[in-house]
Amino acid sequence: MGGGGGFVGSVMNTSLIDGSLQLGYATVGTDTGHQGHPADASWALNDLEALVNFGHLAVHRTAVTAKALTKAFYEKPIARSYFTGCSRGGGQAIMSAMRYPEDFDAVAAGAYAVDWTGIAVQATQINQAMYPDPNNIEEAVIGPEAQALVESSYLAVCDGLDGLEDGILNDPRKCGFDVASLQCEGDNSEDCLSAREVAAFKAVYDGPKNSDGDSMYYGFPFGGETAEGGWSRWLTGGMKYQDDDGSFQEGVGSGGFEEPVSPSAFFSFGNGIMQNFVYHDPNWTYENFDFGTYAQDSAAAAETLNATNPDLSAYRARGGKMLLYSGWSDNAQSGLAMVGYYEDVLAHDPSAADDIRLFMMPGVEHCFGGPGPSWVNFLVEIDKWAETGEAPDHITALWLDDSAQPAGGRPVCAYPSVAQYDGRGDPRDPASFNCDAGN
Repeated sequence: MGGGGGFVGSVMNTSLIDGSLQLGYATVGTDTGHQGHPADASWALNDLEALVNFGHLAVHRTAVTAKALTKAFYEKPIARSYFTGCSRGGGQAIMSAMRYPEDFDAVAAGAYAVDWTGIAVQATQINQAMYPDPNNIEEAVIGPEAQALVESSYLAVCDGLDGLEDGILNDPRKCGFDVASLQCEGDNSEDCLSAREVAAFKAVYDGPKNSDGDSMYYGFPFGGETAEGGWSRWLTGGMKYQDDDGSFQEGVGSGGFEEPVSPSAFFSFGNGIMQNFVYHDPNWTYENFDFGTYAQDSAAAAETLNATNPDLSAYRARGGKMLLYSGWSDNAQSGLAMVGYYEDVLAHDPSAADDIRLFMMPGVEHCFGGPGPSWVNFLVEIDKWAETGEAPDHITALWLDDSAQPAGGRPVCAYPSVAQYDGRGDPRDPASFNCDAGN
């Protein structure tokens, strides 16, 4: 089974990207019970059944039904059942293992959206910083020039920390650059940031805070500021988007998505979750919203939507395997949130590392793309793990050329190990790297 993306709304099956049909699998996807644009959550307004289907039940019902049909058609038992998904699909994979441990023998969960009420806080505070007036969304506080200034500045300081200056941070947490160092001391100019721009950058990097300054969710690490699928799609808008005639236009375009129009994907997702999942009020606005009662207000939605429980013992007890992955330059689901969930799993039970592995992918954007190598056939990887019982210590990620052919690669190491360059080999040859837990 393959997962969906965003708020889903049409039958999606990302296992097809991994060649599930060509590899001989029977495969299935689901619209999670509603029809709509993947950036539009209006279907959930005052519809608790729709929320439960979206949260977890639709994938389970689809899996059970598809298994019965497959078994009847082939007249023999199914050998193994797998799930692969990224973004919303990654969250579906973890939710399935958590709530319905019998459904799948192994899952690959990428850029996993597991904490919807946390993502809503993150998106809302970013929207407050980028578009202080929700009725004036033509231009964000931060524009492409400021994004480029920050990216070039932290790369100048940190790019060589991993022994290779290639525009990729192996682990952006090791970069100690402070964006406040770019604040203008006098008049604003192209070479510095205004105080309002610095505050907006910090809303992204530091993560949302309550009125007491306490953290409410993860921020984003450095990465993706100038990428086509990065900040301008997800956080700040201003991305080029494609018209029906094939031409590309600048301006408001739902972060590069089609209708419904909004300045960025986070504008759609933040408002969509708050209006339709949490408050069930289409007139809810982030203007002057202070999060004072948010924990209580969002509790019911969190119970249905969030897959944050670190206890996966029931899934593991029946031999289930889980491969987690995320790009460090992902601006849709923070890599810090991915690491945070995995560390929660290991804190709950350190032996979970026998059956659950995380692979953080340097320079990779949301699910795919970016300056880092991002192509991995995760269906093949989890099948190998399930068949052999040998947990992977590393996987090889590939760059693809314009013809979608391999153009070099690097190992991606099981967290917390990091691929270390040997200092002399071809930086696009996996043999030039080794997994170093102490990097």
